[in-house]
Amino acid sequence: MNFFLDLTTFLKFLKIQKNYKRIFFFENSFIESHLEPYIKKNKNFKDTAIISFYNIDNENLKRFKIFNVKSYFFLNLFFLFLNIKFCYSSTPDLDNSAFKKTVLKKTIYIYIQHSPLGLSQIYRDNAFNNFDIVQAVNVFQENDLKEINFIKQTKIKIWRSKYLFFESKKKINLINNEKKKILIAPTWSTNFFKDNIYLLIKKNLDFKEYDIYLRPHFMSIKNQDINIKTLINENFKISTGKLDFKFYDILITDWSGIYIEFAKINNVKSVLIEIEPKILNKNIYEFKKETIDIFARKKLGIMVKVNELSNLNNIIKKIIKEKKDQSNQVEEFFNLYFF
Repeated sequence: MNFFLDLTTFLKFLKIQKNYKRIFFFENSFIESHLEPYIKKNKNFKDTAIISFYNIDNENLKRFKIFNVKSYFFLNLFFLFLNIKFCYSSTPDLDNSAFKKTVLKKTIYIYIQHSPLGLSQIYRDNAFNNFDIVQAVNVFQENDLKEINFIKQTKIKIWRSKYLFFESKKKINLINNEKKKILIAPTWSTNFFKDNIYLLIKKNLDFKEYDIYLRPHFMSIKNQDINIKTLINENFKISTGKLDFKFYDILITDWSGIYIEFAKINNVKSVLIEIEPKILNKNIYEFKKETIDIFARKKLGIMVKVNELSNLNNIIKKIIKEKKDQSNQVEEFFNLYFF
């Protein structure tokens, strides 16, 4: 059934794509809040379309023409025969995945960041080489792109831009709850679940003082590192859907860049568990400059080793108590390093 639906959608796309000037690729719901601020800047809805690999429920996005695809086969065909001037995406690995460059060679490919982290460590080698323009939202990403151009002999144009994900979130103070809400939100491709770090965190948190929510990365679920049923059986509350930062008081993570966003929006530092770092680029040694992945941890986080988790309650209380001082440090960081 999906085959015929995709075929019909594809044929319709070929027929009417000439009516559009730009197209956005929405791969999954995770990147929706990162791409949405940029597509909304297109005031003429009629010349902007979307290719999506999931069912979009966002009413703001439904104002645009959406071509929904279910299979990688047809997704690949959509991109191979793309004949639209601009293609915006927050999906890396262009031409190294189902996300292919058009054979018609008329499209300019623009990458929009879905994370403020660096571009050399947590992405695969050559993840950005085939883009014409790549957004940089901080000086570290700008330096990463300069290194990529030098090392890989590419000619990526650097688009220095504000991280509009921040702009779409309202700054708030910590919620004055009787029980503080803690969000545990690890990234994927680390040993966080394999070595039961999440259970050690749970063991050392006082459930009388905190409501504890765990938000596994969708790739951890996809790769079967963990499943929701297991987490529910361990009495975790599960955070799903669109992430509302103002709902939480404290964040605990590992190597996810979420703590940078949490710091900007909530003006507070996060607990950063010191485990094996996430490195997807096998040629990371080629890059010489310090990445934001390392630098920001020292400025926006309280780094905690696994053998220090027994002191987790005191660490969290200290963060809450010193929030006012942290707020000044957080503001200084973003003024210095973000566009």
